[in-house]
Amino acid sequence: MKNLLLAAVAAAGLAGSTLAYSAYAANEPPNAARMERMQEERAAMLDAHLAGFKAGLKLTADQDKLWAPFESAIRDAAKARMEAMRQMRDKMDQKDAQRPSPIDRMEMMSDHMAKMSSELKIVADAGKPLYDSLNDTQKRSFGPLLHDLMPRGGHGDHMGWRGHDEGDGEE
Repeated sequence: MKNLLLAAVAAAGLAGSTLAYSAYAANEPPNAARMERMQEERAAMLDAHLAGFKAGLKLTADQDKLWAPFESAIRDAAKARMEAMRQMRDKMDQKDAQRPSPIDRMEMMSDHMAKMSSELKIVADAGKPLYDSLNDTQKRSFGPLLHDLMPRGGHGDHMGWRGHDEGDGEE
């Protein structure tokens, strides 16, 4: 219980500092150095969330072996989401880029949702053996712990796994 509480406090502290930085950085124009700092911060947040998730589950030695593929799938999905965001920003930064039409935006949203669905399926497939190995207490903890890692549909968390998104409300 102490480990879970400690992980939750650490994650909350990191989240608070990231939110404060994001509020400050929102006034800065995006540039390569700022984007790199943001990516590093998001990676640190993902690390904290995953560490808290794993600590909260209190895995046995046998279950711990099943954690690596699940964690790897989450990290791969987060990387794919960051790459998609980078491509979106590159597209928006082009000086001759035109604003997309409503149809173009729907197509982009559809493509985005399809990629998100594929990433989520990979994570679910990787997590199934781990989840199946958990006892009832661990299974009750799994859902709330996973909730902090899931992509969100709203502004702020829409571009990736929690702690690993751009959070600018644009897409």
